Amino acid sequence: MGMLNKLALRNAKRSFRDYLIYLLTMVFTAALMFSFDSMIFSEDVKKLCAEAGMMGAMLGLATFFIVLIMIWLVHYMMKFMAEKRSREFATYLLLGFHKKQIARLFLKEMLLLGLAAFFIGLLPGLFLQQVITTLIYAIVQADYTIHIQWNIATFFMTAGIFFGSYVLAMFRSNRRFKKMNIREMMYLDRQNEELKNGNKSGKQWMFFVSLFTILLFGWMLYFGHFNQWNVYPMIAALIVSVYFLYMGLSAFLISYIRKGRAGVYNGANIFLLRQLASKVKTMQFTLGTLTILFMVALVGVSDALMLNQFQNTQVQEKYPFDVCIYNEHTDYDFAEEKALTEKYAKITDFLAYEIYQDHTNSCNRYLTEALSENDTYYYSCFKYDTYMRLSDYNRLRQMLHLDPVSLQQDQYLIQTKKRLKKTLLPFSETPLHIQGQDYVCAGIYTDTFEQSGHNGADYILVVPDETAASMTPYYSLMAASIKGSLPDDFYDQVLSMWGINMKNDSYEELDNYMDSLDRGTGSDAIYVSDKLVFLKENDAREMKFLLSTLIFPLIYVGLVFLCVALTVLAVQQLSDSGKYKYRYQLLGKLGMRTKELNQIIFRQLVIYYICPFAGAVLLSGGIVGFISHNFVKYSGVQAPSWPYFGLALLLFGGVYIIYFIATYIEFKRNIMSAQKVPDVE
Repeated sequence: MGMLNKLALRNAKRSFRDYLIYLLTMVFTAALMFSFDSMIFSEDVKKLCAEAGMMGAMLGLATFFIVLIMIWLVHYMMKFMAEKRSREFATYLLLGFHKKQIARLFLKEMLLLGLAAFFIGLLPGLFLQQVITTLIYAIVQADYTIHIQWNIATFFMTAGIFFGSYVLAMFRSNRRFKKMNIREMMYLDRQNEELKNGNKSGKQWMFFVSLFTILLFGWMLYFGHFNQWNVYPMIAALIVSVYFLYMGLSAFLISYIRKGRAGVYNGANIFLLRQLASKVKTMQFTLGTLTILFMVALVGVSDALMLNQFQNTQVQEKYPFDVCIYNEHTDYDFAEEKALTEKYAKITDFLAYEIYQDHTNSCNRYLTEALSENDTYYYSCFKYDTYMRLSDYNRLRQMLHLDPVSLQQDQYLIQTKKRLKKTLLPFSETPLHIQGQDYVCAGIYTDTFEQSGHNGADYILVVPDETAASMTPYYSLMAASIKGSLPDDFYDQVLSMWGINMKNDSYEELDNYMDSLDRGTGSDAIYVSDKLVFLKENDAREMKFLLSTLIFPLIYVGLVFLCVALTVLAVQQLSDSGKYKYRYQLLGKLGMRTKELNQIIFRQLVIYYICPFAGAVLLSGGIVGFISHNFVKYSGVQAPSWPYFGLALLLFGGVYIIYFIATYIEFKRNIMSAQKVPDVE
């Protein structure tokens, strides 16, 4: 037993050198898992927002997918390590070792490597924990002092997930070991070298069927033909098509080579094509999985960047005023609310005003009909069209440092969200009938103006003061600019003045009160607030935190998927470099110079690296474009998808190139070192 332990330790040290990229990825994965798991138990995050439980749930869901990928990665690495060392294990059998002893030896080595990766990853994990916490506090504009926070629950949770993945992978590897004999072990490292005949054309149809399915998916994305009934079957069809694509590609390449099509015999093309055909044939499932991993990673990070842009834009558009309070009573002076505000902060500007209605509903009705079916599902407007006096409108514009506007007696203007300007253009081209008189639209304004149930729901119609004076007051509003901060329970204090005591957690009472009001929220579906009191600082912090619960897990999953996929690409090539040495030795004996061999190695690696990444870029680009289109429709953030996707692609491309260069250097070293010591077989 002692000899086996020493042998396991020696082999683990050797594997540490041979599989440095794999180990670095496992260290990075362990660090990420530890840092994100710590957020679930973080007292700092819990203190920041009561919605910390949502953060934990999202991170827990993300971690679940990471666990599945880790199990696959560890199993994949064990398989390749076993193949590379198969002759060594066969020698052990010849020397009298039992299969159980060899399996135990191999599993001990893997466990030692896993332990090393885990404990090495703890320190960067603690660092990442502080970085992520600092970023969250910075996003929500809260003060945070960096301090080491060690939670034993986080340690055991991460360790359980990490080593649970190893245990499952080890169990499968152990079963595989028991079924193998000496001959299989002796030639396991070369079993994929030959390009087997197989079915020359039987699987070629998969290639064209997969292309058709992928093109159909793209066409449906572009023209928006997805609905709740076909989206899931089409996603399943897309995933299957990715795997079928590589199965069919192998058969297509084999047929192309055998028929001697154009370019096959130019230079080293025949060598490269046979290498590629053999690799695709033996790595069909892996290449398909890598393509999906890259696709998910690109989509996840692109969407995270999109959400980040949304929260930055929405904070300014949704909360232009420091304080905005709704009251259902008309001619309400907000004296008590003003006094309560002054108790905590200095009011630099203040306006109490009324919103009017004229028992008409033409604009509401027009918007409801003009918006799409999915959009109207979230659309909640007032019972009547909402109007505002021109003087109040200009006063509010002054508070927002905007230039005043003017209207003639027969004119009105529309103040709306940017997303609805194009929709409202046809409505603005026809006169608006108000109290027996036609009013012409003087323009559509899309300046930042709180319109999520306060100054109208999505829109407000601004008319001359004389026109508004003959209308019926609808509800009252208060807007204020302040210096200083208001407490987190300011909303509850205002409700208490209205007879709703939130200290008793009377949410049912509040819900009943809200249901009794005639008010709307607008058409924003990404983040909708039904609050009666809007506080820019507090509510913006809450919104940013809620959106961060989506942003950070998406980045988390994207980074892990990217590193795992790149690790598989790199390690697989480095593991196979031993298989290829005989072929490159033969090319050297045929007179090919070192420079030419390096060029062939470079082209071979480029082709293999491009295969899964190019497909993932095309698929994820279409998906991100579709998500962006619907995101704009639901959120109102007017920005194309390509900047988000381009930035994610730039980040991924940088990491991709680093992995490629490292793989190329190590692959070339393995091949060239093999040139000096011919492999006689």
